[in-house]
Amino acid sequence: MKVVGNVPVVTLNFKRLDGTKRSANFAFDSGGGGVILDETLANDLGLKSSGESVEEDGARFAPTKPPVVQFGSVPVSLSTSKAFLHVGKNSFDTRERIEGLLPGKALEPYQVVIDYPRERFTIAPSRCITHRGVSVPSPFLPASGHPRIEASVDGKSYGFLLDTGSRVSLARRSLLESLSAAHPTWPHSIGASGTADMPGGNEEEFLLRVPEVTWGPFQIKNVLFVSRPDDMYSPTSFETPDSIVGALGGNVLKSFRVEIDYPHGTSYLEQKATDAGDDMNSVGLVLDVDAANNLIVRAVSSTATALTISNVHPGDQILEIDGKSETPWNLVDASDALSGAVGETKKLVIRRASKAIQTTARVAHLL
Repeated sequence: MKVVGNVPVVTLNFKRLDGTKRSANFAFDSGGGGVILDETLANDLGLKSSGESVEEDGARFAPTKPPVVQFGSVPVSLSTSKAFLHVGKNSFDTRERIEGLLPGKALEPYQVVIDYPRERFTIAPSRCITHRGVSVPSPFLPASGHPRIEASVDGKSYGFLLDTGSRVSLARRSLLESLSAAHPTWPHSIGASGTADMPGGNEEEFLLRVPEVTWGPFQIKNVLFVSRPDDMYSPTSFETPDSIVGALGGNVLKSFRVEIDYPHGTSYLEQKATDAGDDMNSVGLVLDVDAANNLIVRAVSSTATALTISNVHPGDQILEIDGKSETPWNLVDASDALSGAVGETKKLVIRRASKAIQTTARVAHLL
């Protein structure tokens, strides 16, 4: 597998109607409930809509039959999950060269190993892999397929999703604000920028750097959390066995070999690396991709430098970053291009009021 923006990306093999092979990259989301294919891939495989499409967060999805896939040359059934076409999309979720979403729900009969440091993805029938590492409970309800784990923050245990599909860890806004009020020295900012630039984020998100999160026997340092509305993680959201307050995402998981034994509701962890906490060294622009695939500045982080705040404005369209232009840009590549060493200057070409302007922004340690 590859790790793209802290998210595991695996290559699935399909057969076209004429029998030829078609490969496609899928993001693996351990907390996802449905297989999603972009429309171009679906058309190439001859998949058709089997019902009325529905709209969610501005995107349209149409039900279809789950396709037969192969991991390498081994066929794997995805029949435990529903499948949908991402109508009108030629690339999935603004992430380059990714054509679909592979959810944990589709793999619930299997053991799945996501070895982030080695970039290896393993799938096997239940009881075929010898468990390695420390076991931690991660029960899920078959109706949803979202593993739930327990982790401690500031000495208190909370329920979280184990979420390989999120670049960073997420939590209820009220929880992060209460932790920040209790610990005013913990770094915080407003505006989902840098690593936190994700679809679904916005200029009002609250970001908090938590000095330590305890997961089983592991103490994970300098964890970035990004807020989500409280009702997103309500006691009944995601159909988990018990209440949750958020999700542990790729910024935590990337240091581990994570084995999820779906049939037995248990995960096994081996910590392979530690994070230095420099994942938010960025110019601090809150980015979005509009309907025409233009890269738009939605806001500027509250902890960006005075130079950045002066030179880049909400509503600006980014055309070039250090001489590089993409057609279209995606959030992962754009946020990577705007990151670097603290104090580094980034040369930008932006469009403002139909006029192209050359300007600069400076990398800061946002939090």
